[in-house]
Amino acid sequence: MNLSNYFALNVDPSQALPETYNYGLVLLSYLVAVLGSYAFLQFATRIAELRDNGLRYSWLVIGAIAMGGGIWAMHFIGMLAHILPIPVSYDPWTTALSIVPAILGAGVALHVVARPVITTSRLLIGGTLMGAGIGAMHYTGMMAMQLNALVRYDPTLFAASIVVAVLLAVLALQVRQVIIKLDLSRFGIVRDGVGALIMGFAVTAMHYTAMASTYCFATAGPQRTPVDHSVFAGVTALIASLVLLLTIVAVMFDRRVAQETSSHRRTSEQLMQAQKMEAVGQLTGGVAHDFNNILTIVLANADAILDDDSVPPHITKRAQRISDAGQKASELTRQLLAFSRKQVLKPEISDLNDLVASTGRLLRRTLGEHIVVQTIAAPNLWPIYVDRPQVETSLINLCINARDAMPAGGRLTVETRNVTLSWDYVVRQEDEVAPGEYAMLSVSDTGSGMPPDVRRRVFEPFFTTKEVGKGTGLGLSMVYGFIRQSNGHIEISSEVGRGTTVRMYFPRSDPATAAAPAPRRQAMPRGSERILVVEDEKAVRAIVGEQLGSLGYDVKLAKDADQALELLKAHRFDLVLTDVVMPGRLNGRALAEEVKQAWPDTRIVFMSGYSENALLRDGRLESGVMLLAKPHVKADLAKIIRDALGGTGRNRFGSAVHGQA
Repeated sequence: MNLSNYFALNVDPSQALPETYNYGLVLLSYLVAVLGSYAFLQFATRIAELRDNGLRYSWLVIGAIAMGGGIWAMHFIGMLAHILPIPVSYDPWTTALSIVPAILGAGVALHVVARPVITTSRLLIGGTLMGAGIGAMHYTGMMAMQLNALVRYDPTLFAASIVVAVLLAVLALQVRQVIIKLDLSRFGIVRDGVGALIMGFAVTAMHYTAMASTYCFATAGPQRTPVDHSVFAGVTALIASLVLLLTIVAVMFDRRVAQETSSHRRTSEQLMQAQKMEAVGQLTGGVAHDFNNILTIVLANADAILDDDSVPPHITKRAQRISDAGQKASELTRQLLAFSRKQVLKPEISDLNDLVASTGRLLRRTLGEHIVVQTIAAPNLWPIYVDRPQVETSLINLCINARDAMPAGGRLTVETRNVTLSWDYVVRQEDEVAPGEYAMLSVSDTGSGMPPDVRRRVFEPFFTTKEVGKGTGLGLSMVYGFIRQSNGHIEISSEVGRGTTVRMYFPRSDPATAAAPAPRRQAMPRGSERILVVEDEKAVRAIVGEQLGSLGYDVKLAKDADQALELLKAHRFDLVLTDVVMPGRLNGRALAEEVKQAWPDTRIVFMSGYSENALLRDGRLESGVMLLAKPHVKADLAKIIRDALGGTGRNRFGSAVHGQA
């Protein structure tokens, strides 16, 4: 092979034909390259989103043809912008053949960048093959030129043009990666536009670097028909632009359809999840209610045995074990009620910083020395109106979960902050949350983190990733239920290997809504007043009557509201202790209204395993309502009855104010 047939060796470059450029066509070639690059970015984004290999390769082929055609059109317009003083025409077959390496180069580039993760080696290989493909397209296209001249290339500039093609191809792909990583999702068109301008410049620079290596030496030859460069370039640009615009519209339309379909599917999944959570909540609430009735009987009988001095010590010890087990079961039902949002909250004005400080001392002993605990308390933190023990329990639950995620040790950060939730944030959330001002309490760890499929299920009751026997799966579901019942919001962000952050948002409160402090607990107060117990569950009715009788009270029992009203008409009662949820014509709330109208001096105390919203306003105990939660121990019953009968205040049902919200 004689290199002098290709390269300008042993010749005087000054003898080459003078050349100029039509700068209007130069600009036109750049604009076509930009349009092709924009199409490339749209295809790359769409292909990266696809998971079906068949669709991926279909769109890759279409994108390679569109992008390759755009590069080829830019190259051909750039050749027409190169003006020589002699007529130039082009062989149609060779011209058409030159589009093949352009398509192959574009296909390689798409295959490289249309992936979630791109390694440096893939980027270098892809850029090298793309640059080589574009270089091959250029020099194949130059072979299509028909003119009365010898076309030779400066060997140095020829090699430089290949190097420039490869380097600029790698640079263009790298720029695309940098742009895609920027958080510019709101400015997608601007982001892709800037990327197209940069990539278009890179592609155009490859072409004109190669053109700089070309020399044309005049020779004798046949008469040739000159080509109108401007018309030919305009037609090429028009056809290429139409094709590119059609492909851009097609891929953008396909993306929009896919997004709408995905959004509909996601909404359906969220609805199904919400319905499942609601169904589970109803189920757990009902189970907890019935279980609390059973526990009331168990704990009351255990209390009776423990109070009996004639019982042998070994029986007393067993009764104590039964009582302890009943208390643990009561805690379990409380967690179930928290998840189902049927627990009764007794909120008060609280400062999260004070709460974190008081809980922190316990946490440091509980978490162990291998966990470094850091507290970041925001100054001037907004007050909140919450059930303080529930916040403390939620914080402890989250910290224990964080500790378990760091078995080898790590850092746990508890932070408070004032936060304003905007409409933009609210509309992106799955749960309903109101925009506005919140005090945030977050717990962050440097533990193992959670994959997305686990993170989506963490609030489901009984779902746990811990070993059997090491977790009930109710901790986070209890936190979720409490937060939602408190009109707050909870958010979890997690990354495998990086850790987890749980953020709890509590609505900002007006200090004027503070509740009166609860009176001090008193040990087993007694009395002699007459009390009517209204409870549909026979065993519970009997045991509560026994407990009140042992405290000195004169007790009558009724199985429903109608029987209670008959007894009220026949006898005078100082207090009515009624269950909330009862079968028949009237429930506990309706019975209390009847008593208030007919016997305004009779005090009312409610008892219930869960409220079923009969006594609640926004999930909280209404002001002045007294409620004895099931299951209870005898001391709790004695205290609330004495508070109702001996208090000086009067609630809306003629009762003493106790546990008000």
